[in-house]
Formats: sequence, structure tokens, C-alpha cells
Amino acid sequence: MRIDRKRALRLGGRAAGFVAAAALAVGTVAAAALVPWPEHRADAPSVLVQPAESRQQRVCPGPLLALGEDAAAATTASSVGSADVVTAAEPADAVLEEVPLAAPGNPNAAEDGAPVAVAAEPGGVAAGMLAGAQSQGVSTETLGGFAAAACGEAVANAWLVAGATNLGRSGLVLLSNPTAVAATVDVRVNGEAGPVEAPSALGIIVQPGSQRVLSLAGLAPNLTSPVVHVTSTGGAIAASLETSVVVGLAPAGIELTGVTATPATSQVIPGLVVPQSGGVEASEDHAEGDDFPAVRLFAPGEGTVDVSIGVVPESGSGGNTIEATLQPGSVTDVPLGVLDEGSYTVRIEADQPVVAAARTTVGGAEGQTDAAAPSDLAWTVATAPLLDSAVIAVPPGPSPTLHLFNPGGAPATVTLVEGGAERTVDVPAAGALSVSLGGASSVALTGTTGLHATVSLAGDDELAAFGIQPPGPLDSPIRVYPN
Repeated sequence: MRIDRKRALRLGGRAAGFVAAAALAVGTVAAAALVPWPEHRADAPSVLVQPAESRQQRVCPGPLLALGEDAAAATTASSVGSADVVTAAEPADAVLEEVPLAAPGNPNAAEDGAPVAVAAEPGGVAAGMLAGAQSQGVSTETLGGFAAAACGEAVANAWLVAGATNLGRSGLVLLSNPTAVAATVDVRVNGEAGPVEAPSALGIIVQPGSQRVLSLAGLAPNLTSPVVHVTSTGGAIAASLETSVVVGLAPAGIELTGVTATPATSQVIPGLVVPQSGGVEASEDHAEGDDFPAVRLFAPGEGTVDVSIGVVPESGSGGNTIEATLQPGSVTDVPLGVLDEGSYTVRIEADQPVVAAARTTVGGAEGQTDAAAPSDLAWTVATAPLLDSAVIAVPPGPSPTLHLFNPGGAPATVTLVEGGAERTVDVPAAGALSVSLGGASSVALTGTTGLHATVSLAGDDELAAFGIQPPGPLDSPIRVYPN
């Protein structure tokens, strides 16, 4: 209680009376404090709302590219055939528009096609319920294998975890700008020895409605374990990384890898397909080559990072845990041990945020002749938890399979709608499940809150995978707390 000082002086001799009254008041409050107060807790009122209707968009990276197909233009990335693009939306009969992006650096774009922006008009598709995917097989003297990728959202910040630029390995960073304004892009690369100085990769201009292609080897040569961080201002960018391998004179795999989950202390890589038994013991952290399952880890912060890697079969039986320490600024590839043929969930726990993806191959075996070199490889990225519903586009390819992982403590019942047919599956608590997608090109899911998902395509000599990521902030529901 605040008393005006001048008034207190005027009270004079009555001050003692006020002191006594104050003492009595204090005693009354103290007595009241001993009496139990009624408990009442009111949560702040809130409402979950969808963002305002806007034009949703996904960007497909376009056909596979090869450097130096024309000897007269050794630095030109030319397409080698066309990609098969499929789209999906909810409702299924929504009208979608496919807008080709300009590919000024590709002399074969008119024949083979270009990157594509898939868009839905405002209100035509439920928020976040738009998807696209593409696939392509290739067989030339320098490229061989099968690649598939999801069509991603254009964002201002993306991590690409895949590839290599050492002997026989090449990579292309694909930067697609579907927006109406130019994007200023910085591409930063870290490798096994730390950050790579590449001033030419900063301040790159990607014109509106176009794609720009960068040689990863040109930015960061002779790396066995690159991680690429793409940031943009102005227009947003859909980034992906094409990886190809040649062993001796034989093409030994190709893959298109989309963005991985943003840095976090907990990461999940669902649906890691190991096509054949084998591998390298986890203690061999300097194992060379591509032909063994491994997880790539990078911590963008400062200081060493302790990491625990759990590798669990989708069947739920067995599994192992690997401990690793990451050095500041350096990328580490950790072998996942000798694994039986099958599908696995890789769970990563770290004491600082990390990014992650895992590699597997099909065909051949490490140390064999070129004729027995791997025929293909896949990079499976970490995914973020899904919302309650999702839609998946399934491109053509061998044995398409949806892999679901449930990190929660209770089983999850997921409903799938494929071609008008509905079915339900139960994903066990802290467990995983594989669902064959047959010939479906579009799958709508409900009941997926908190789950992680990957689509794999695997055959005798073909292997590819892409993560199912939740929609970005512009498409996701938001919780509003009114004043």
C-alpha cells in the first residue's frame, strides 16, 4: 500500500494509530494465508485455425542431368531423358496446374522437359494436402541407376545431406525458384575436414520461375562426406541434390535427394531399406566406399556433440545402438554395422542439434571387381512428424512401399485411401510398419499425427527413397491466443 508522504506528515500524532492498524491488517492477512484457498486454473482460450487460403505449390526438380555430355561444353549440365511426374491432392478431383520452370543452362530442356511447379488455386486443396513426386531410370556410359524424389516446397532455409565429390563421385545442387521475384542464394558446404571456403557460392542469383544448377565438385572438390546448407532471400528456393557414382568405368548408382529435417537433438530416419545382408562394423568409422549402410551426421553448432544411433528392424526384434562423437564443423559418416536384409528405422539422439541422412546400396559388394560394383544407391533423409492428415504422390518404380514409424507410447490407427479404396493399418507404439502401395499413384492418409514416413522403391538393381515431410508454416494450422 502506498501512502502520500505529505499527508502522512499532516497526520502527526495519529501515526501510532495507523501503525497499530497496519499491524492488525498484517495479522489478518497472515491468518487468511493459513486457510486453504480454492484451487482454480484456467487455460488461456485458443483456437486452431487454418491459414488464409493461398496458392499452394510444390516444385519437382526435373530430369536427371549430366556434366560434360558435350565435350565442347564440359561445364554444362545437360538432361539425359525425361522424368515421370505424378501429383496428388485432397480432394482428389482438385484442379492442379503444372508450370514448367525455365532451365536456361540445359540445352536439352525443350526435348526432355524441365523442372515443374505444381500449383493449386486458393481454396482448391485442403491446407497442406498437395503433393508431387517424380522418378527416372538412366543408363549411359557415365550414369546408371534409378532415382526418385518428392516435389518439395520452396523455402528460405534447407539442408541437403548426401553425396560425395571424391574420385568417381559427382554431385549437382539444383536450385529452383518458382516465385515471381529473384532469389539471392548462399550455398555453404561442410565436409569431413570442416567448412569449405567457396566465395563463388555466396550471393548466387536465381531468376524468377527458373532453375540454376551448381556443380558440387566445383564448389567443394574431393569430399567424401558433404553437407550442403542453402539459404535464400527474396524468392524462396526448392533445393535438391543429384548424386552419381562411377566405380572404375562402370556407373554404380544415381539419386536425387531432397531436404532433410531441420537441425534438432532428436532425428528419425524411417524406412531405411537394406536390400542385401552385409555392411561394415560401426567401429570402422573411416571405412571407404559406398557399398555399406551408413548414416551421415553434422552438428551446425559449436563444440563436440555426443550422439546415440539406434538401428531397429521394422519387425521390432533385435537392433543395435551405436555411440559416436561429432567434432565441431565436421561431417561424420558412421557405418551402421552388419545388417540383415530388410527395412530399418534409424533413431538419433544428440546433446546438440544435428542433421542426418542414411545411405544404402543394391548390387555388388565392397572390394569386388568393377563388374560387381553396386548398381544403385539411395539416400534416406530424416523426416519431421506429420500432421493428422497427409497426401502422398507415388511415382512409377519397383515395389513402392510406405514406411511408417510411430514414436508415441500408444498404437496409431492410420487410414489409407488409394484409388477410392479405403483400408486401415495399426502402427505399434514405438514401432514401425511397411505398407505396399501396389500401383497407386496417390494415397491419402489420416490418423498420422506425430508419425514419420518414407516412400521406398526397390528392385533387383534399382533403389530410391524420399521422405514425406509435413507442410511448411504457410500451409500448416496455427494456434491463436486472442487477447
